[in-house]
Amino acid sequence: MGKEKKEINLEELKKKHESDLTKKEKRLLEREKLKEMGLGGKLQYIWMYYKGAIFGLIGCMILLCLIADVYKNAQKETLLAISVFDAGTSDVDAFSESVKKVFDTEDPNQVIELTSNYVSDADTGGLDYYSQMAFVTQVQAQTLDVLILSEEACEIYEEEGYLADLKELLGEEVYDSFGDSIDGCHLELPQEEIGEGLTLPYEPACIAVMVNSPRSENAAQWIASLA
Repeated sequence: MGKEKKEINLEELKKKHESDLTKKEKRLLEREKLKEMGLGGKLQYIWMYYKGAIFGLIGCMILLCLIADVYKNAQKETLLAISVFDAGTSDVDAFSESVKKVFDTEDPNQVIELTSNYVSDADTGGLDYYSQMAFVTQVQAQTLDVLILSEEACEIYEEEGYLADLKELLGEEVYDSFGDSIDGCHLELPQEEIGEGLTLPYEPACIAVMVNSPRSENAAQWIASLA
């Protein structure tokens, strides 16, 4: 009897004008429509009537992810930002870890930022067009501390005034401890002496510090550890 009453009620509800239905009656009719539909029909119905809510949910999820990412980045402290030219197959994670050891910290929020996608131009010895644009952007934003690059590239950026005076930065005692390996604005070392994981197409590798480095003291500390 209860089932028959429900069916009679549904039939009566279907005859009513939508504006005369209560919210409860509308929900009852919607559920009944969904029961009668196949899978494709159900998905189309849900999309038609609930796409606003779906987009809202997706938007909230994206916003939450962005907030979490911003918060995570806000907790990070960059110890040193290094750019390795023509890093190729270098193990950049191993190299970053070897640099971080110098600062005697195990804090996961203290990081070594490594840029390893700069590619040299074979004709000029400097960076190719796209790498140069990215490099200039980093320089202007003052987010770069140390360069590891070939002798040819080092000469170019030294002449253009990008590089700091290492004697002034390191102090005379540390500077002199490198002997003939150091010259004004750059230090030349075999790549295996610079850190773990480097596989570079040039030998020796030059190390230089940006003239506008925001962490020049940390850069000096790392270079001094190589003496």
